Amino acid sequence: MLILPIVNKRRVMNVEVRLKNASKIRSRVFYEDAKESDIIVNREKFSESSFRDSKEENAPTDFIRSKSILYPRNFLVTTKQENNSHFYDVYEVKQPPKKVNTSLDKLYGKAITDLRKEIPGVKQRGRYVSFEDLGIKDHLTDEKIAHLQKIVREEKNSALWPQLFQKAGIADLSDTIDFMNHFECTVLSDHSIPEDSLQDTLRAMEAINTRDYRHLKKYYEMAKSNARIYTTISYIHKIIYDQPLTLIQSQSQRQKQFIKKKDENEHSQVA
Repeated sequence: MLILPIVNKRRVMNVEVRLKNASKIRSRVFYEDAKESDIIVNREKFSESSFRDSKEENAPTDFIRSKSILYPRNFLVTTKQENNSHFYDVYEVKQPPKKVNTSLDKLYGKAITDLRKEIPGVKQRGRYVSFEDLGIKDHLTDEKIAHLQKIVREEKNSALWPQLFQKAGIADLSDTIDFMNHFECTVLSDHSIPEDSLQDTLRAMEAINTRDYRHLKKYYEMAKSNARIYTTISYIHKIIYDQPLTLIQSQSQRQKQFIKKKDENEHSQVA
């Protein structure tokens, strides 16, 4: 389970990050020609590729793209085997979005690896996501955002923006928004704490400087950093679309969105 710690409205929240276009298509299966914890793209296997020994977080993304050049189809990801069993689950995943930068490819790779490390029937161990450690903020500079604002302010025809963004060398800002929309970010209910309470705990533990203190401090710093970078991404989204970014949602918001989409689909079928 990928967890994005983030500060919002004086609370420190934990947000689950998943790929939007990944769906489980098989449960408790075992195939002779498919290993556990693998990626299969056009019959090519990650476990048998030159990418398998790489420690880079974007290695799964690079593998998927390299094996999809000629035939960009959906691909498969197998989980780990069940405890005391050969059975595993299988996910089908749509093609990744086009490459924007290595930082975002690392985030996508982490999401694929998260599926590969899933053990059916076992509560997943949380793995933190730090936008800063991934290097995402390095591409969202004030200079680029200033150029973006200038173009949007001066050119009223939004159909011309992509060309102008490309010419100004800032197309990656809008591409970042498109890339991030391939993820589903859901706030874990009952897993948030008041920021004041966390700060009080850190102050009380600071003098003893234990490992627990250092881990908690690192977690809080990560949550604050993620909030700053998410705010920047939200600001870019607001400039381009004149709407707030709704990437992170509560479980109730996600359910309402699902019901609305289902109703719209049923309505279009009837029509």
